[in-house]
Amino acid sequence: EKQLELRRKEEQERARRAQEESRGLSDEVREMMEAGKAYIEKIKRSNDAIPGEEISNKISHMQTIVERIFERVKEYPDCAGELRRFMDYYLPTTVKLLDAYEELDRQPVQGENIRNGKQEIEKTLDTLNLAFEKLLDRKVWQWEKGLAPDAYIIHGAADISRDADFQAGRFSIQSQSS
Repeated sequence: EKQLELRRKEEQERARRAQEESRGLSDEVREMMEAGKAYIEKIKRSNDAIPGEEISNKISHMQTIVERIFERVKEYPDCAGELRRFMDYYLPTTVKLLDAYEELDRQPVQGENIRNGKQEIEKTLDTLNLAFEKLLDRKVWQWEKGLAPDAYIIHGAADISRDADFQAGRFSIQSQSS
């Protein structure tokens, strides 16, 4: 009974903090922040579910980067629209990769195909971490300087499941004038 009461109070406190944080934000930005929190929670749950120090470090790093991106959105809500592709494609793809890794890791027999699949996902997580870092660094600099926004595109991942360049880690963030 005490645990139930404690849990209820924690949920109320979280809801109060979320409401406080979202004051003054547009509905679009508020929705983006809520979706971002859900992605961060999923990344965290995947990290908890997947054993192994090396993969855990990669996932933890990713979680930190994504959290920082959303902290910046909170600071610069007018720039939230620039992260549409990040929200609509890269975060859902990241979650699918983590789900796939969890599924592969649960297999009772870890044959060559499963090991190779896990290695490919780990390489892709490295690539995503690098891309997310570059996105964060570039956007932070841009937003803090109040510069006119550019559209940043992560190349090579139009269809992550079939794109050899992306799977091999050959893509980068490049500027294109909007």
